[in-house]
Amino acid sequence: MSAGPLDAAADGFGAMAADRVGSEVPGVDLELFHLSFTLSRVATRFIRRVESVVHRPAGLTWAGFRVLFTIWVCGSLESHRIAHFGGLSRASVSSAVNTLERDGLVSRSRNSDDRRLVTVSLTEEGRRRVRDAYADQHEVESVAFGGLADRDRSDLIRLLDELLAVPYMDG
Repeated sequence: MSAGPLDAAADGFGAMAADRVGSEVPGVDLELFHLSFTLSRVATRFIRRVESVVHRPAGLTWAGFRVLFTIWVCGSLESHRIAHFGGLSRASVSSAVNTLERDGLVSRSRNSDDRRLVTVSLTEEGRRRVRDAYADQHEVESVAFGGLADRDRSDLIRLLDELLAVPYMDG
């Protein structure tokens, strides 16, 4: 399949953006711009892809999947911890949990000592759905990142983990 005019324009968009930033923002480090711009575009492209071909057809949003996945990995959690581990805002978690609870995928329970604290847990259907959704997502991951050599993949994971370890990026 050949690239169309929009694909060609998208390929040159990064260079166009760097030219504009470089000409209008004094003192900008264009290599840092390129890094952040490219990282953002790759993440957005990946999220759009898995949401459109995996999660939406399964009746989930990206945020809904992230909530389910976080609870699946960690066990029952309070909403603010889901937000922290899942990389979501508290508002996104709240909205997603409302929908997931309505759909029977999670349940909420109040702490007997502090009734303000609400713990979110997966239902059996939620456990099944997140496992199946991740299996389907893994197929997309295989296509998206399968072209990287093992060493390059390991290096990229190490570098991204280093970025995640930078404390200021959490808030």
